[in-house]
Amino acid sequence: MTIHSSHYSLLGVGKSADSGTLRRAFRIRSKALHPDTTDLPADEAAQKFFLLCEAYETLSNPQLRAAYDLTLSKLDELDTDKNFQVESMSGQTSIKNSKNGMRRPLSGGELFSLLMLFMALIICILLALLVAIAKGQDLQVLPSWLAVVQNLVNL
Repeated sequence: MTIHSSHYSLLGVGKSADSGTLRRAFRIRSKALHPDTTDLPADEAAQKFFLLCEAYETLSNPQLRAAYDLTLSKLDELDTDKNFQVESMSGQTSIKNSKNGMRRPLSGGELFSLLMLFMALIICILLALLVAIAKGQDLQVLPSWLAVVQNLVNL
């Protein structure tokens, strides 16, 4: 697969497709390529589904789509000038580099999950401290293997 037809052809849309068209095309293609619903081998289905998700993520984000389209137009210029064709490595596109390491912001649900995870960690630590204090145990305990080594050294 060449880099020029990757994202748009994976979704089966034109370069002028709006967000609704992208969403509908993604839903239709994802049902056909999802590893749980397709007749393809599991590895091939997972790879194709990953590429489809990557294509939708890139094209549904206006900034990533603009960078992707700019990269495609530059590659088209290279092709017309030099008949230069870029092959993707192992079926994955190199447009991924156009994201410049940018990550999408966390959603509200993801932030809430992180908050709940942090609160659970704090509660577990406090609960462990309270149980140790209630049992009258030391809060700093020497590991048994280290105590054996210290006893051997003291002999």
